[in-house]
Amino acid sequence: MDSQRLFDAVEAAFARTGAATPPWPSPRPPGQEPLEEEYSRCPDPGKYRILRARGEAWAEALSEAGLAVVEPVGPASWPHGADADLDRAVRVRPSKEQTVPLVLGFGAVQDEPDASVTIGAGDPAVAVRTLPDCGCDACDSGSDDLLEEFDEYVSAIVNGELVHLSGKGGSAVATGQGSSASGEFALRDHTELLERARTGESRGPAGLRVVHGARWW
Repeated sequence: MDSQRLFDAVEAAFARTGAATPPWPSPRPPGQEPLEEEYSRCPDPGKYRILRARGEAWAEALSEAGLAVVEPVGPASWPHGADADLDRAVRVRPSKEQTVPLVLGFGAVQDEPDASVTIGAGDPAVAVRTLPDCGCDACDSGSDDLLEEFDEYVSAIVNGELVHLSGKGGSAVATGQGSSASGEFALRDHTELLERARTGESRGPAGLRVVHGARWW
């Protein structure tokens, strides 16, 4: 198994799981600022169920490759710190030791179920990203951008690239393609802390949790 073969398997599975969730373009031309009314407008929240379909494709591909087992989990195992209320979740538990499980938590956008997905990592899982950000047209740049970001975080967990640091003062996450931080981490050189955690040089200050694991194959 390698990253490209796995991604090809995800795309093949997505042709089935995403058959009823079509893609869509950005609601505005590139470079155009959102209109004021777009910040409170979301005429079709159901379109975001494409994220659920993408998650199902990843779970199917990983399971069929013999890399993981997919199992529903109760609230106690849902990603901690999610930016959205969750209604259900599944854990994609890797077979290889020293790896980090993937947990996908599903919630609603407006009243549309399964339209929001929180990507969690670890056991117990921490939330590393929730998509979409809010669902309004102003924050929407089309489904291609959304799926690309979803794949970035999930593939980082599977490839062993993801590093997540969390503590009372905030959190920081790196995917191998970029990094972001919140709270006190945004005011510090979080990139150095993330890299030290990735290489195992330091587990960070007391009270800081590190989530980082090996590649799944």
